[in-house]
Amino acid sequence: MSESVGANWGKWGEDDEKGALNRITPAATLRGIATVQTGKALGLAISLDSKGPVAGMRSQPQHYMTRDGGDYAAGLKEVGFGYADDVITLPTHGTSHMDALSHVWSEGKMWNGYSSNTVTSIGAKKCGIDKVDPVVTRGLFVDFAGPNGVSQTDEQPISLAELQAEFERQQLVPEEGDALLIRTGWLKRWREGTATVQRWAGLDPECAQWIDEQGFALIGADNIAVEFGPSQISCSAAPMHVELMRNRGVVFMELLDFETLAECGRSEFLFIVSPLRIKAGVGSPVNPVVVL
Repeated sequence: MSESVGANWGKWGEDDEKGALNRITPAATLRGIATVQTGKALGLAISLDSKGPVAGMRSQPQHYMTRDGGDYAAGLKEVGFGYADDVITLPTHGTSHMDALSHVWSEGKMWNGYSSNTVTSIGAKKCGIDKVDPVVTRGLFVDFAGPNGVSQTDEQPISLAELQAEFERQQLVPEEGDALLIRTGWLKRWREGTATVQRWAGLDPECAQWIDEQGFALIGADNIAVEFGPSQISCSAAPMHVELMRNRGVVFMELLDFETLAECGRSEFLFIVSPLRIKAGVGSPVNPVVVL
């Protein structure tokens, strides 16, 4: 599915490092704000601890206390107060996170034609996560794990026809700069012990072109890759990452928690997310927020 020259390369300029996030204009932000009805806010991140799901070579976050009540019980004294302090060791892709456009490449090229050689041992010289501004836009939510869902198992991908049918059923009309959020049910099944990180529900790579053509700026899912895995395409382990992120500049978010959102019955809302400004990082933990 990879192509030597990406479909959207040069669309936002030869030096662009933001990709489809350029679609989030003030008009897109105001469209998102206009969806707010109750003002209720929900976070979409999983807990930041060492018990969450991770895949492949990735590690889990680690949390350490550097000062706690035990220190004072052992005789440490302050003047008039005591305090606790802690440290986290935080893998950028080991929890709810956003991928930078420097995260994937094919044929030695990543987004906008930048060489994979620009990603070195000190980070990404081009398309790093620090190039991503705070995102405030309209979010559209499609739930394939609810009563009307088609993804009740992790055995087959969600097809383009099924994705389009869900938009039609909910009468959702995408506009340029929207965020697309997909609940597959994999995270819920993983928590219940009926799913593993070896196989997960997700979108068929055939959905990539349609998602881009609708004008989406970014996409997030409750699984570990957005796309179905493991890949059914022998020539690529992550064909949708290549087609949608590398070729078209659409940003991915993974391991999002939609369980509470699914109970609210809302399919559009204000969506807010901002990555940590990790200099030259290829990804960042995030805690996306929706305002209903």
